[in-house]
Amino acid sequence: MPSSFVFDPRVRKAAIIGLIVTILITLGAQILAHAAMTDWFKVSVTNVTFENKNGLTLRGKLFRPKNIDEANPAPGVVYLHGYQNNRETMDPFGIELARRGFVVITLDALGRGNSDNQFSETEPGFDPTYGADSAFEYLQNLPFVNPDRCGMGGHSLGGEWSYLAAMENPDVQAIVFSGFAYREDATPDTPKNMMMVFGKYDEYRQRMTSTRDFKAEWMSSPQTISAIPGSDLSFDTTYGNFADGTARRVHMTRTTHVGESFDKGAIAEVINWFSQALNPDAPLTLPADQQIWRIKEIGSLVAMLAGIMSAIPLAILLLGVKPFSVLAGTPASNYAVDKKTFWRAFGINFGLTLLFLALVMVIMGFHVYVLPIDGVFPMMMVNGVIFWFLIINIIGFLIFRRWLKKQQSIENAVSTEELGIVFRWPKFLLSLLLALVLFAFVYALQAIPESFLLVDFRYKFPYASDMTGYRWLMMLLYFPLFLLGFIQVNIMLQAQLRPKPGSSWQATVLRKTLVGMFVMLTPLLFHMALQYVPLYTTGFVPFVGPGGALVGFVINIEHMCVLLAMMIPIATVLYEATDSIYPGAILNALIVTWMFTSSSVIAPLPI
Repeated sequence: MPSSFVFDPRVRKAAIIGLIVTILITLGAQILAHAAMTDWFKVSVTNVTFENKNGLTLRGKLFRPKNIDEANPAPGVVYLHGYQNNRETMDPFGIELARRGFVVITLDALGRGNSDNQFSETEPGFDPTYGADSAFEYLQNLPFVNPDRCGMGGHSLGGEWSYLAAMENPDVQAIVFSGFAYREDATPDTPKNMMMVFGKYDEYRQRMTSTRDFKAEWMSSPQTISAIPGSDLSFDTTYGNFADGTARRVHMTRTTHVGESFDKGAIAEVINWFSQALNPDAPLTLPADQQIWRIKEIGSLVAMLAGIMSAIPLAILLLGVKPFSVLAGTPASNYAVDKKTFWRAFGINFGLTLLFLALVMVIMGFHVYVLPIDGVFPMMMVNGVIFWFLIINIIGFLIFRRWLKKQQSIENAVSTEELGIVFRWPKFLLSLLLALVLFAFVYALQAIPESFLLVDFRYKFPYASDMTGYRWLMMLLYFPLFLLGFIQVNIMLQAQLRPKPGSSWQATVLRKTLVGMFVMLTPLLFHMALQYVPLYTTGFVPFVGPGGALVGFVINIEHMCVLLAMMIPIATVLYEATDSIYPGAILNALIVTWMFTSSSVIAPLPI
């Protein structure tokens, strides 16, 4: 068998350069994201922790313009994220409001990010605002904040929390929520100075507004009649006045539920609203449509891609030295998938992938009607994904075994050894050690800079961040389940569907990566198309589920596609370098488990 490419001096030199470059890109992108977040260092951004009214600890991010102090207090805003999110998701609002003189707190609500968890609505001291009340009180008590000019904002479930808080607290002088709708308990003056932002293509339209056609129905709905006096009401018109708290406005933007937090026009509306409501004597010197938040989002995306990909050159370097050099190997060249096997496997995987929402409903139904599972597995969004991932890969493994049995009855058939799927404890444990070292490096590359730059790995969705002790326990809980799934994924992609080798190991890696992405991402993208083509063309939302439960899982498919797109090339390089599926499968499972457990909500499903 030829020697693995990891021992080639030219490859090792390139790996050293690649490692340095990926580290520099990661750090540079994190610094750029931090610079944009601080308005090029004109705003101080720090972590704050404080006690919630039920004794739990909350963590937030405090945006404080450097030109304000106790003698010159500023208006303040608390901004709250939605159900499956954390404080970083509200950074566009924090960045843009702070640039215009506001003090802003973006909060990790209870059960999110680094805040403490509340597990059940029946537990003593349960806070239905998930920390919103206490965050607002904390903001008001800051010496550089004018307590008489404070407001709240939020998206989706965060909009509901802010709405609940503002309905009860007259100190909330203005409120903005997106992806959530005011209810019939709203009146012309409660809550004060209220603006609603909602997307024309918001997938939660029926749950949040009880409308089928938001544009046609909302401004004449019972909720609007209760909250806004008058007749023939229209979007993008301000009713009432800010001085007595009766200002009302509804802005409809042409985007989806997630897009409402990343829409330039919606963010400009929020800036203008809070400026008029909380800071009327200081007209905006910076136009609301001049926004820089996207630089921060792109910076954190680039940092994530480079940081995760840094595992590839580091793996090559480690596999060339003891003790990991014994893992190095070259895959057998006497097997390549034929067209019939490829398309059959592709079709089976396509069909199994489309079981996603059906299997989510099975596990959620079991949780609601048979036996609650959140006492042991408290991350309900992860539970839906992992149940689907496990079931389809168990089925896939059984189908693979049948295929392998047929293969071995053929003369000169490929062996399990040649496929790189033979399990041996010594090599598996060494593969585990290699994967742990690689994971620790990637984690440090994210978490250490985050500790002082306050930038995690994200784009639109939270992907990976530093972990609390409890979330490390969750990683230990969910890791074995993800590992079982990724072992079968790599059996399929790296062994069974192996294409003909390229002219070099790099060409082989590229070919296998493209094939793997085609196999894994096509059915997921098709699933998204089933939801969004009807939504954008007719306004119909096909997959909603009880209380809108399925909408969140469909939205999560985009997140899953990005994860798989990052994992496939890593696993492919490790397979080509070791002739084994296990190093890549273990590292895939470690990274994906980290990403799910660091960013997923620990709270009851809002259905």
